[in-house]
Amino acid sequence: MRSVIATALLACSLTFGAITGNAADLLSGLKSATPQPGAGDLRPGLGVTYYYNVFNDTSEIPDWAKYKDGVKGEPILILDYFVGDGDVLTSGRVDEVGADIRGYISFPVAGTYTIAMRSNDGVDLKIGGVRIVHDPGVHSDRFSELTPVEITTPGWYPLHLLYFEKRVTSTLELYWLKPGGSGQLDFVPEEAFAHIPGEVPQN
Repeated sequence: MRSVIATALLACSLTFGAITGNAADLLSGLKSATPQPGAGDLRPGLGVTYYYNVFNDTSEIPDWAKYKDGVKGEPILILDYFVGDGDVLTSGRVDEVGADIRGYISFPVAGTYTIAMRSNDGVDLKIGGVRIVHDPGVHSDRFSELTPVEITTPGWYPLHLLYFEKRVTSTLELYWLKPGGSGQLDFVPEEAFAHIPGEVPQN
């Protein structure tokens, strides 16, 4: 668990970014899932397949997957991982882990959402077929720029996230600010994520 001090510093950094306008151009054209997945088919969290290798860029994960089968992991219920040198996500391993994460994210209302990630190491996030965050190489903990995203239709959108941790420490966190909100970004909550077991959503 984060300490109170660490959480406060995190909140300040994200609030400061929102206020100062450290943001990318508005992204639009995200495509919602068609048809929308049925409530009875969805399961909590995001599906994940792990690949164990030394990666230096997220683009190497799908290349490796062509030749080496991955290992299905326990679903990732929320992207709130700030674990230092502990296990990488739900992999049970502490180093040299690549993750292909897929499922759906729910945007409950139409409007402009501000999205940001903190990661260590590389991330490549696409939602509804549009790249939202791209910080694919080896790096220590850092935040992405704040990305405003236009959602024209509420509902479920396919999510595809490539992530890897090379050595020592790992972090993977996803934040948003909903339309009409102001100030601090929040973690995207558990109820916003879902997957259908065995399905690979089209992105």
